[in-house]
Amino acid sequence: MSGPMLLAVVVVMILFLILLVSKVRLHAFLALIVTAVLMGLLTGQPAAKVVDAVTGGFGGLMTHIGIVIALGVIIGEILEATGAAEKIANSVLRLVGRDRSPLAMGIAGGIVSIPVFCDSGFVILTPIWRAISRVGKVPVMTLSASLMAGLLATHVFVPPTPGPIAAAGILGADLGKVVLYGLIVSVPVILASVLFANSRFMREKFPRYITDDAVVPALEKKNFKTPSTFMSYVPIIVPIVLIVLQSFTKQYMAEGAALRDVLAFIGHPAIALLIGTAIAFLIAPNTQEVRDVWVGRALERCTVIVLVTAAAGSFGRVLALTGIGEYLGGVISGWGLPGVLLPFLIAAFILTAQGSATVALLTTAAIVAPLLPSLGLSPEIAVLAIGAGAVTVVHANGSYFWVVTKFSDMDIVEGYWAVTATTLIMGITGIISVAVLSMFV
Repeated sequence: MSGPMLLAVVVVMILFLILLVSKVRLHAFLALIVTAVLMGLLTGQPAAKVVDAVTGGFGGLMTHIGIVIALGVIIGEILEATGAAEKIANSVLRLVGRDRSPLAMGIAGGIVSIPVFCDSGFVILTPIWRAISRVGKVPVMTLSASLMAGLLATHVFVPPTPGPIAAAGILGADLGKVVLYGLIVSVPVILASVLFANSRFMREKFPRYITDDAVVPALEKKNFKTPSTFMSYVPIIVPIVLIVLQSFTKQYMAEGAALRDVLAFIGHPAIALLIGTAIAFLIAPNTQEVRDVWVGRALERCTVIVLVTAAAGSFGRVLALTGIGEYLGGVISGWGLPGVLLPFLIAAFILTAQGSATVALLTTAAIVAPLLPSLGLSPEIAVLAIGAGAVTVVHANGSYFWVVTKFSDMDIVEGYWAVTATTLIMGITGIISVAVLSMFV
């Protein structure tokens, strides 16, 4: 098949995938598998090779990130259920000060969302920002948009959140570097979002603040002692430190050194997250409910993510099989566009079309994987560029949009300002930050 015809088929199949997810509302798992099979056959690949690519891509990706995703979700479940996530938010608020409450909510959201889903994080922290709004007469829009942005930033940039972990697995990125670079990129993204949310324009356009004590669903009452602030941080910090140390000692320490071997083991993402999970159990009650019900609940939540991630692996393997990477790389190099823009634009388009940042991350990673050599990007920078696209223009077709608006008592117009306008700023700031970072790493 000629290059232009191959490109036409692949583009049509990607649009078909987006159509299945966004319009037909077919689950992303089935949409990815079906599209992968059809794309392989329509590009003239032998049926046996297509089957091998679909099954091999599915299982191969699970080898790298299946355990990591599951353990990360378990840690988040325990932090959420024990009240540790709320402790983290309160500590940030005390540190930054109530006068800087928008910044405090952005930072708190950024920390909490590393292990906890951003939707859950928003619900957990809502009683805090509502109280600040009521007592300090701070506009709902300012606090809500700042928290929304902080939660979403680390949700797409910083493992062990499932989306960036999965994207890193698909692209073969070094997870330690993704963590470190993701934290760096998250800072300007959160700051820009908070500045916008706290701007004079936003405060004057949406001055409403909380005037009563009606707090939307507070945390479930607990019959056990919540962990200390220090211990609330430990299950998050320890795995991140171990993964980052493993990554950089592997690069800078002599092969065969005892310390390097030890860190290679405990800093492997699966082992690091297992250690984090063990620490999380230390801050939870020693009961069968925790060991069984809480863990079971977490595994139920991560099942869909794991399956969609594996299906994205199938899609990526078939895409690589077609040889589109080599052809498209030559075409793109002739355009003269910066390579970092392609993954950003694809992810932004997919997010806007179907509403899920995680699906945008996984699908774009699968599309971009065969193109990396020709784009001239490191896998780590590609993950971050995709992450920047995966926050760009969240609107009414995304569940997070409705979580934010519902818990903030906003109408849809206010929601478009709080979420859609803010995420546009997040995406632009994100891709600029990634492009700058790519010059130094």
